[in-house]
Amino acid sequence: MIDIESMEPFISKKIIPSMEAEKLVSDLKKKEKKVGLCHGGFDLLHPGHIKHFESAKSLCDVLFVSVTSDKFVSERKGSGRPIFNDTLRAFSIASLEFVDYVFISNFRRSTEAIYQLKPSFYIKGPDFVRKTTPGIVAERKAIEEVGGEIKYTSDITLSTTKIIKYIIENVRNDKVLLIIDRDGTLIEDTKFLGKDDSWKKNIQLNRNVVGVLSSVQTKLNPVNIVITNQAGVARGYFSCKRVEDINSYLNSLLEENHIKINNWQYCPDVDEKYAKKKTEIKFKKEFIRKKTKRKPHVDMVLDGLKELNMKLDHFDKVVVLGDRYEDEELAKKLDAGYIDVKEKNYDELVEEFESKINK
Repeated sequence: MIDIESMEPFISKKIIPSMEAEKLVSDLKKKEKKVGLCHGGFDLLHPGHIKHFESAKSLCDVLFVSVTSDKFVSERKGSGRPIFNDTLRAFSIASLEFVDYVFISNFRRSTEAIYQLKPSFYIKGPDFVRKTTPGIVAERKAIEEVGGEIKYTSDITLSTTKIIKYIIENVRNDKVLLIIDRDGTLIEDTKFLGKDDSWKKNIQLNRNVVGVLSSVQTKLNPVNIVITNQAGVARGYFSCKRVEDINSYLNSLLEENHIKINNWQYCPDVDEKYAKKKTEIKFKKEFIRKKTKRKPHVDMVLDGLKELNMKLDHFDKVVVLGDRYEDEELAKKLDAGYIDVKEKNYDELVEEFESKINK
């Protein structure tokens, strides 16, 4: 979802709380005014929406529009939706001259908005006239039960989902691979995360990085691979299973932020030469190797791509996000762009990311 620093400029007298809308509809009906209601997510306000509202207003005296809150748009539409939060969507609709009032609906279903407002008319687009899906059947029943009537506009319909698909497929079609470091990049760095059994309490997402990844997910739909050196396994601090449990937990946290990680890779090993130098550390023999896949080697990246049935040359752009020397060196070996995330805020990361992608 696009992040706006302040919602203060997006205020309209037409945007009212749902309880106020309910009372206002009741008062208007007592004055024999015909009240119409349109309901939906209305993400990316487009000409189809505008024409629908114009036609809806011609069917009633006063037009209300209920805008589905962010939570339920996301549940229905999935990752990256809505594009704009409910305050911005409500503001855009309130700016139209033929819309009289707007409120944000915190209901999962449109029927709950109908039961609350009890409008004279519930107004849908022409594509719903012959539909018999459970949703429209429930809406028809709801408006009848509150003493109203369902009406349909006759305009040509457009789809936000189709518009987004068109943009992704036609406006920008770069295939982007993001290679993302874990500790210090995706999450704040905790030395040997997993050594303590209460490791979940030590996890803190790097909100600036997560914000950028969420935005990039929506715009470019990249392939995301996380790679991480986990020498704590070789040191005996924790097991491979612990690393995998942490990665699984992180994956769920990122999904909540609409970020899809396509593949997770880690290296539990240490180099034989390094182990011989560090005689004070009792490394586990099975994790000491002459050659490891640790960064800055590219092996983990190649393994991840192999598991995804992809190759490096499938991508137009490759960008590594990290916070250490080995991440930068990995980027050089891959001939990829590199973003050092240390001490950078959201705006700085966005600017740097766009410069890498637009090269």
